[in-house]
Amino acid sequence: MGTDELRSSVYAPAHQTDQEDGPRPRIALLTPYTGGNLGDAAIQDAVIASLRLRLPRADFSGISLNSDNFVERHGTSAFPLCEANGQFYRMSSGRMTDPPEQGDAGSRSEPHGKPFLMKRAVRRVPMLWRPLRAAYAFGKRIWREWRHCVRGYHFLRTHGLLVVSGGGQLDDEWGGAWGHPFALFKWAVLARIAGVPSTMASVGACRIGSRASRFFLSSALRMAQYRSYRDKHSKDVAASLLPRAAEDAIVPDLAFSLPCSELPPPAGIRPVSQGRTIVAVSPIAYARPGIWPNEDPALYDRYVEQMTRVLSQLLERDYFTVVVYSSLGDDESVVAGLLGRLGEEGKKKFGEQIYAPTIRSWQDLVAILRDADFLIASRLHSVILGFLTQKPTIAISFDPKVDWVMEDLGQTDYLLRIRDFTADDVIKALGRVELRRKIVVDQIADYQRRSLLALTRQFDTLAGLAK
Repeated sequence: MGTDELRSSVYAPAHQTDQEDGPRPRIALLTPYTGGNLGDAAIQDAVIASLRLRLPRADFSGISLNSDNFVERHGTSAFPLCEANGQFYRMSSGRMTDPPEQGDAGSRSEPHGKPFLMKRAVRRVPMLWRPLRAAYAFGKRIWREWRHCVRGYHFLRTHGLLVVSGGGQLDDEWGGAWGHPFALFKWAVLARIAGVPSTMASVGACRIGSRASRFFLSSALRMAQYRSYRDKHSKDVAASLLPRAAEDAIVPDLAFSLPCSELPPPAGIRPVSQGRTIVAVSPIAYARPGIWPNEDPALYDRYVEQMTRVLSQLLERDYFTVVVYSSLGDDESVVAGLLGRLGEEGKKKFGEQIYAPTIRSWQDLVAILRDADFLIASRLHSVILGFLTQKPTIAISFDPKVDWVMEDLGQTDYLLRIRDFTADDVIKALGRVELRRKIVVDQIADYQRRSLLALTRQFDTLAGLAK
């Protein structure tokens, strides 16, 4: 059976558990994405497509960092994932391309009256003002958190299943322990109280740096009725948090389960390439100040410099280069920086040898990748979506999770490290993968076949848990 036929079979189970006149289960998908990360968007669509074919009347809700985006792109309803906002973990609203909302604080006049006069008087006594202000802020946060939990419980109790749906969710890099680890813990508790099965499907483990994070995550894992991890290393991390997790399943990233019916046709750029080999380049905003939690201006500048040299060398070797991105805003801005650094000769080749399409969805990205011959990428889901379209990929890894997916697919000969790679390393890796193109494509297809079998079993299990 070919990969396309097997992929289709994932979405045509032997028997469906739901009929036209059957129950209408509601399934909540928990994800910390805002709409900008196209890999996370692909994951949600993959889960919805696969479960809906098993449960045709199912409705899907999102518990995410952008409720408006989830309803617009994926489901019928949504609820805020968190109440308290952190620097790199906060609720947002609207489309990712909308300008950030601005408060009207600048237009507010200073209040007057007795409350204001009392406040001004207390401010004159620092020993009294500071503890009162801290106590007020603490009490306000507790009240808002309690209100969020009560409302979240009422929202969740109308559902039949909670799915922590893929991605690197066992992680505290973005927001610390009181960011996503606490959110996972809170929603696991609410699911337990509401009597709703809680599950974790193909989640990944990243950085876990504190005891509080370990407590929150181990508790969330313990309360889950079903757990699986996208790779062996993530499972090992989960087992260090909860020993019985060592018996859980390894099921590849959910984006690998996107059905053929969900994949867009090729973008049609081959005629423009005029017979040249097409190389897609997908950069990342890793370590960029103001965007990434672990800022490193020198590392980011070095990365952009080397990637600019990669583009220049691709042009010199007469490749047709398509510059893409898998994170709206963040990586999108890196593309503009790369193209701006090209010399005059490089800039003259825009249109003839360089194409920088506008991308607003994972479908836009996949359409481009289906036309490409090779991919050079850094972000995890740029790599995964490349493999989904069976493109030989050179990965410039910024994180062990990228290493792990390259290991799983047997592609470590084309794995470089973001801290020490050079443009020459990338071009040499491209030369190696060109010579072994057919072998590499066969390796990717074989991995997809094995992945789809595991994903089929997982979706059957999740569908069986839905009430």
